[in-house]
Amino acid sequence: MSNFLSYQNIDFRFGDQNYYASSVSLSAQASVDAVLLNDGSLLNYAPNGAVVGGLSVDFYLTGSLPSFLQITGLNESPIDVSFAGVKINQVYSKSLSFSVEPFQPIVISAEFDWYGNVLLEDFNEQSRLILNNKLIPDYIANGYKSFITTSDIEGVGFIVSFDYNMSCDRPAYFNVDEVVPFRVAKLNKTSELSIKSNTLGKILSIDGKSAITNITLKDTYNTSLDLFKVSGVLTNQNYEISEGQYLLASAKITQTIPETKTLI
Repeated sequence: MSNFLSYQNIDFRFGDQNYYASSVSLSAQASVDAVLLNDGSLLNYAPNGAVVGGLSVDFYLTGSLPSFLQITGLNESPIDVSFAGVKINQVYSKSLSFSVEPFQPIVISAEFDWYGNVLLEDFNEQSRLILNNKLIPDYIANGYKSFITTSDIEGVGFIVSFDYNMSCDRPAYFNVDEVVPFRVAKLNKTSELSIKSNTLGKILSIDGKSAITNITLKDTYNTSLDLFKVSGVLTNQNYEISEGQYLLASAKITQTIPETKTLI
């Protein structure tokens, strides 16, 4: 009889550290082109790039983000991932996002690229015992105490919710005759903050609005878990109202993080 893993049996780890994931998705994609002759007939199919894998995970924030999840930082290093008997050596983070709403737990959504092979391990009874005995975290970020502070944004009223995202491109560089890259860089790093409020003040000018914001994530005990900063420009405003509802305004703040050049 076939064995099936249930949700309760799945543990998720970055390196040796356990994270409290609510969902995990793993994928792989091969780049293959058809090779056609000049008469239009098919000769064969040939690869035009390495196999690129994708990994996405949603997990609860129980402490500060480690450096490999700071997408807009300088750290390009990969991290090993394992869950449910599956292990991937060297995944590269490329985006991270979360939403903050009143009284709701904060779930971090992260996406990664990976190259090479997926290792399948024995998911035995000992692994299940470890899962059953794992510690319950004391702190989970929650919208009850988390908040955003703004400056240089004239007229912003009561903020009812906000979404944060940071992302970058991860171009891979390969040696000849190898399918695993020797470097996966970070380029085009950006962060974006979307807010909803009862008012946003004056309509945008041609230059937009400069914006400096700090996001503080806390748990229900008022313990600070992490801090995110966005210093960019507010580029759009939307005002919506419908019958039986209050006016709700939304805006988006975008920041581009330039690459630091080293002069030789």
